[in-house]
Amino acid sequence: MSQLRLYFTYLSCLALLIGLVVSPYLQSMSLFGFAIAAVWEAVATRSTLKEQWKAFWQRPDFWVFGLHFGIVLLGAWSVQDLDFWQERLRIKLPFLVLPLAFFFMPKFSPRQYMGLLYLLVIVLSLTSLGILINYNLHFEEIQLLIKQGQSMPMPTNHIRFSLLLAIGIIAAGYLYTQGYYWKKEQERQWIAGMGLFLFVFIHVLSVRSGIAALYLAIFVLGLRYAWVSKRYWLGLAVIVALCTLPVLGYFLLPSFKMKIDYALYDLRMRQSGQGTMLSDSERMTTLKVGWNIFKAAPLLGVGAGNLDQAVAFQYQAHFPNAARVMMPHNQFLYVAAGSGLVGLALFCVAIFVPLLYGRNYQDWLFLGSYVVIFASLLVEATLENAMGVALACFFLLMGMKEKSA
Repeated sequence: MSQLRLYFTYLSCLALLIGLVVSPYLQSMSLFGFAIAAVWEAVATRSTLKEQWKAFWQRPDFWVFGLHFGIVLLGAWSVQDLDFWQERLRIKLPFLVLPLAFFFMPKFSPRQYMGLLYLLVIVLSLTSLGILINYNLHFEEIQLLIKQGQSMPMPTNHIRFSLLLAIGIIAAGYLYTQGYYWKKEQERQWIAGMGLFLFVFIHVLSVRSGIAALYLAIFVLGLRYAWVSKRYWLGLAVIVALCTLPVLGYFLLPSFKMKIDYALYDLRMRQSGQGTMLSDSERMTTLKVGWNIFKAAPLLGVGAGNLDQAVAFQYQAHFPNAARVMMPHNQFLYVAAGSGLVGLALFCVAIFVPLLYGRNYQDWLFLGSYVVIFASLLVEATLENAMGVALACFFLLMGMKEKSA
């Protein structure tokens, strides 16, 4: 029976990884699977449930995730837009449920854990290959989309997919260095090849959020390795490589060149006051809107359930010519505007405790995944949609679960 529980939990993990890439429905169903697996494990081990519950509260890196839900719940005191507030609660619900699910669910062996990462790398590689083939078949049309500030066609949100690619590249490096293979040792060359392919492809995809997150993760991991191994020259080599690769990409990859040219055009238009309808200028506008809202109510914010109305009012009052109304493109500012300094303080606790508690940062796969997710918070409200929440919860909680195994 214990093996059956383990297989069910493993199947839920497989479903989530595949769902993150190609199927939001499968992603949602997998979250129910995790909850069922946790309850199943709790019932099966009910004789020690009291001790397990006590152990959970002794692991703040797990239970602190619930603060993300709590911050929105505390906004109940001033809710004016009940529908928006309830939607926020629904999106943040996994932060309340998944830490319990991951803590109580059966533990995987290191080989089983790496098998999940292997599947992720394979699914990402096959999906990326399909996107690349479509790009080559419709080169001119897709180049025009990129020139207009849009993204290549892909099965899911382009920003979240690029973050998955960044984590997948780090996972491929981890699998290779750990000597993992499923059946034959020759698979290690395949893993290295897929990792290299994904690294090139993320530049072809040209989603700057994912590229920036990957580069920051490589920078942090490179400096960490240089410090631990005392090979300080390696840190300098990483910096040089990270400065050189974008230059090479600009001259070798048409999509990457087009994206950089568009960003420079957007910058010039913004400086001349004419870029209000361009993507980067729209992002800057969202930051101004978020800052204005925060300044108006710095201590408690306007209320997590009222942020949508506050943003709409700011656009109407200060940016009436904007092409569309958008929420702040920075997770920290998003929380500060809605919940003030109090909410921001709780949010920072929820963000940094999983990294620091028990020195979780010593696991370089966890550290790399954490940096990718953290970097995305600086340029996106990553945790305000279901895919972003699922992505963050899975890779951080699974990393902590594996470390404690």
